[in-house]
Amino acid sequence: MLLGRRTVGAGLALVALTALAGVAVWPRLPAEMAIHFSASGTPDGYVPKAVGVSLVPAIMLATLLVIEGAMRVDPPADSRTADAVTVATMAFVAAVHGLVLAWNLGYAVDFGLVLVGTLLWAAAVCAYAIRREYGVAT
Repeated sequence: MLLGRRTVGAGLALVALTALAGVAVWPRLPAEMAIHFSASGTPDGYVPKAVGVSLVPAIMLATLLVIEGAMRVDPPADSRTADAVTVATMAFVAAVHGLVLAWNLGYAVDFGLVLVGTLLWAAAVCAYAIRREYGVAT
C-alpha cells in the first residue's frame, strides 16, 4: 500500500460510518430515493432505497482502490499530500451522502450553500495539493 495505514483506516472508517448512517435511517427513508438534484435543488434522479443507501459506500471503497492505483502509477513527491487529499475526498463524499439522506428524510437542504461549500472544499484541497507538491505559494 502506498497510502498510509492511518489514511486507509480513516477511509474505511468513513465508509463504515456512511453505510451505518444509511442503515440507521433505513426505516424512515422513502422507497424511491432522490439522489441527483438540479442546480435549483429539484430532484431529477431517483433510485430504489437499497441503491440509494448502498451506492455511496460502494463508490467510496472503489475510490480508495483507484487512489491507491493512482499512487502506484504517479506517486506524489510527498506521501502526506495523497493521504490528506484521500481523507478529504472520502469525508466530502460522506458529507454529500449525509445531505442526500437528510433531504430524503424531509429536512431542508440549502443547495446554494452546498454549492458554495463544494467550491470552497475543492479550492482548499487543490491549493493544499499544489502547495505541497510544487511549493507554490497560495
